[in-house]
Amino acid sequence: MSTPEPFNTTANPRFFFQSPIHSIALGKTEFTVDAKKGLAIVFGDTGYGKSTLARLLHGKFKETSYISVLLTNPNYPTTNSLLRTIIGEFNLPKTSKAFKENLDIFKTYLFEQAVTNKKTVVLIIDEAQTLRIPLLELLRQIINYETNDMKLLQLVLFSQEQLRAKLTHPLARNFRSRIAMASTLEAMGQNEHAQMIDFRWRVASGNLPHPFSPEALEAIYVYSKGMPREACIIADNSLLAAYLSDKKTVDKDIVEAAYKDRVENIGEDKVPSVVKHTKTATKNHEAK
Repeated sequence: MSTPEPFNTTANPRFFFQSPIHSIALGKTEFTVDAKKGLAIVFGDTGYGKSTLARLLHGKFKETSYISVLLTNPNYPTTNSLLRTIIGEFNLPKTSKAFKENLDIFKTYLFEQAVTNKKTVVLIIDEAQTLRIPLLELLRQIINYETNDMKLLQLVLFSQEQLRAKLTHPLARNFRSRIAMASTLEAMGQNEHAQMIDFRWRVASGNLPHPFSPEALEAIYVYSKGMPREACIIADNSLLAAYLSDKKTVDKDIVEAAYKDRVENIGEDKVPSVVKHTKTATKNHEAK
């Protein structure tokens, strides 16, 4: 049962299972960037794969010779500090203490790369829900640089649901109006969960079959409430429980015991809103 961490929750694109909803978000975002439309946002609750998707997208853009930067901590105290960080991440040789001069530096860079050198310049920001309104206004300013045919900077935000509320603020109206595409990651279905566990195990083990019984897989799905990260944590805890019990198969009882131990130690999450909506929609559909 020894395999190299198949259910590690770090954002490793190698272990990323693309469910249909992830594939749709990825495809829509790639299209928006390729068409140079400017701004795309991918929403999703915590644990739904946003950070891994951001890293995957960043890697794909770099493979296609795009100039891509991934920023994972955007909650800077001032607009100028965020702008200086962005300029530094794009490896520009210098920044200024003056905000206006930094805007000019970045604008010149974008025109040089996007217009003169015909490059696609992409800024990907993870954890975008931490961006305050003044920082959103800065992002609006830098995606406003354009020619008659295209935006010079392609901005992709990955965010938890809190950003939606910020986008309804009157001061965020101009930023919201520039969103060319938005997607929302939702809870996986039971079959997708089983496929994800099988995929991650085979990647880690060299294509060997996983040790989870069908009943164990169902239990992991129920306890994780459709959340990929939680499913990986429960699967990992169940593997450890099976190892400590000297069992080669992970059955339903092991999963239940592992989940009970987890709840007793850290408590239980509430059902994410997307899962509640999915359940309601399913009931309404069945009633019809």
